Amino acid sequence: MGKSKRELKKEMKKEMKDKMKTKLKVKVKKKMKKVKLLFIVVAILGAVIAVAKAIEMLLEKKNKDRPKDTSLDQVFSLFACSKDCISKTITGGIMAGAYFASQKIDCSACEFTDGSFIAIKSACAYVNVIIPENVNVKFDCINLCTYVKQEYDTEAFDESLPTVYVALKGAFSSVIISRAAVVADEDTTEEACAAEC
Repeated sequence: MGKSKRELKKEMKKEMKDKMKTKLKVKVKKKMKKVKLLFIVVAILGAVIAVAKAIEMLLEKKNKDRPKDTSLDQVFSLFACSKDCISKTITGGIMAGAYFASQKIDCSACEFTDGSFIAIKSACAYVNVIIPENVNVKFDCINLCTYVKQEYDTEAFDESLPTVYVALKGAFSSVIISRAAVVADEDTTEEACAAEC
């Protein structure tokens, strides 16, 4: 005996509901996969940031009791973008660290004594250091997948000028070391540096 129209309609409705449920389950599963992936990525980034902050805190705690070396200027950037202007006489050196950051250090107004240095450590960072024109430069570089650009001639030495040693240790970074023109008036240099920073 054949099925009545009513029974056929019920079967069709049931098939439609089953298809809709299947489609809905597939969509929900796809969205859940995306949410899980996003959660995993956010958790990994959070863990990396937490580890970096913990290392920074440990370094600060370790160096808290150590007497400050007034001949060293330290510039540090972690997960940040910073611009630093230094305008003084450098007798020791400048220690720069940039990790997952962008950092610009303007030393064009500094007076370097002979044998002073600029030490740069970078990882996944962009660093731009501007040095004055009236110094000799000796450069030493240890890098891993790092783009380094030196906008000066390291071979030409003037015996009357002080020598600055630039040491770079970089990984997955871009480091540009350039020269600035000598400015005769110190007040103008400080004002320009303050305006830029």
